Amino acid sequence: MSDPLRFPVYIPTRGRPEKQLTVGKLRRAGITPALVVEEAEHDAYAAANPDCPILVWPSRYMDEYERTPELDPHPTTGAAHNFAWDHARDAGFTHHWVMDDNIYEFRPRSTTGRARVIGTNPDPFRWHEDMMLRYRNLAGFALGLGHTFGAKPFSINTRLYCAVLYRNDLDRYGIKWRRGLNDDTIVSLDILKTGYWCTAESHMLLNYKVGTSRANRLPGGMTDFYADGGFMRKAAEAVRCHPDCVKMVSRYGRVHHQIDYSQFKQRLIPVGGQHG
Repeated sequence: MSDPLRFPVYIPTRGRPEKQLTVGKLRRAGITPALVVEEAEHDAYAAANPDCPILVWPSRYMDEYERTPELDPHPTTGAAHNFAWDHARDAGFTHHWVMDDNIYEFRPRSTTGRARVIGTNPDPFRWHEDMMLRYRNLAGFALGLGHTFGAKPFSINTRLYCAVLYRNDLDRYGIKWRRGLNDDTIVSLDILKTGYWCTAESHMLLNYKVGTSRANRLPGGMTDFYADGGFMRKAAEAVRCHPDCVKMVSRYGRVHHQIDYSQFKQRLIPVGGQHG
């Protein structure tokens, strides 16, 4: 029998009480996540997800949130992330997982390099927890996106998106989720710009998501925002926060943000190892 995960899993979610794709896949692997929701949606989420804890983030997280009002009028995702961060720490955990709600599959890579469908235990997630604890300056460890490939088990000094294991003490160094648009990109760069903390993206466990930016795919969350010119506003917010390494480009018929991670040279420091 597999050991349970060391650290709790949180899924900030909005507008999709009956469409919790990630929950289904985690439950299949023996993992029960907590759903982090707005107060107005608590009852709907509780009714549709009776096997999961439903956590409401207090309004003060919105009041205290750093935002650009003319660009991000409702930074609910970031506020929910900050609440999950505090909730895990207050419960005595040193790390926490946070995942998007629209992941339809987790696939570990086999020894041949191909991804295979995950089994019915949490071992692939536990491996990432073990790796995280080996390094004193690894701030966040993301599961790879479906198109992520690499010869090594993981790459460092890169993005933290979609399904991430974070340290809980980063706020001591001034790092918290901020801005309602592109908040995952912004917090990734905030971490790396310390010059000490590293990020990592796994090549061993990949996540596959259903798109949410078009209403005919998986409506909810910020679908309406994207339909109203949101991609350009999202890219602009990342440029506003980190103009030295983010720029706007046009790809696939719309505006995207493009990030230069090459400037970040810090290396992982094993627990017990020396900096330098």
